[in-house]
Amino acid sequence: MESIESCIRRNGFLRRRDLLQRGYSDAGIRRSLEGHRIFRVRQGWYSVPDSPQAAIRAVRVGGRLTSISALESYGLRVPRRRHTHIAVLATASRLRGPNDRRRRLSADDAVRVHWIDRSSAGGDVWRVSIDDALLAVLLEEPRDIAVACCSAVLRHRRLSRVRLDAVFRRAPARVQPWRVLASALDDSHGETFARLWFGDAGMPCVQQPFVSGVGHLDFKLGPHTYVEIDGAQHDPRWTGEGPSTYEPDHDRDTTMAIQGDRVLRYTYRQIYGDWPRVLAAIERAIADDLALTARRLRHPYRPRVRRKRRRSAAKRGL
Repeated sequence: MESIESCIRRNGFLRRRDLLQRGYSDAGIRRSLEGHRIFRVRQGWYSVPDSPQAAIRAVRVGGRLTSISALESYGLRVPRRRHTHIAVLATASRLRGPNDRRRRLSADDAVRVHWIDRSSAGGDVWRVSIDDALLAVLLEEPRDIAVACCSAVLRHRRLSRVRLDAVFRRAPARVQPWRVLASALDDSHGETFARLWFGDAGMPCVQQPFVSGVGHLDFKLGPHTYVEIDGAQHDPRWTGEGPSTYEPDHDRDTTMAIQGDRVLRYTYRQIYGDWPRVLAAIERAIADDLALTARRLRHPYRPRVRRKRRRSAAKRGL
């Protein structure tokens, strides 16, 4: 028989009665607790110390991760929220604090409780399925966040378009128009927000345009105007997974400039905190682009060829 901690790690979380049904004894459970190989999440529930912290909080409260918290646990890059979203049965009682099983859940805890009529069979013991998590997002989050989450599940192929349509059929009528806004081309929620806000401003854009010698860029908004939304990996001080793209980005921008194109780069801070100025800068760039394009049609650009002057025979000393 495998060890108790191995059994729990394979399942994530197990109740005492689950362990007893698998043939483990109370004495074995106590030894594992005393050896700190497992710990008591809440009364009658056990896990291992290296379980995901968000999962521990959900089980300790008495429910399962849902909404954005569940989507994030599936590895999806979705907008982060301050609260941990936890689905709890409407009949549940004695909800505990997310960080202390000995006290009750209070309004000061960073927990958003989603009361549900019944628990679906999908997902895990500590999180709901992606379908149910996305439905919770559609029910309670604003348009931009909901569309960003829908785009993320399409981008990472965690839901097919058919399954996404099924989720929307379970959602209220007010969110149905959001279905056509989801795009598998959004590589991040920053791109989703920018794309939606371009549409709100009446600025049509092309997603992921391919430029020869450069590759794909985030958006094309004018004949020669492109926009890139830079996350943390574009910073020269990036220390996450994979190398920083700071130097390659500048090489790409140089190639674009040689070809007569312009790339505008914006950080998440600018997109989320200074959008009016970002939009004003892009609108000016597009206006200048259109004017310059019209001039180029009348006066095509011809690179100057530098010719070496021939030195006279006298100057060459002949």
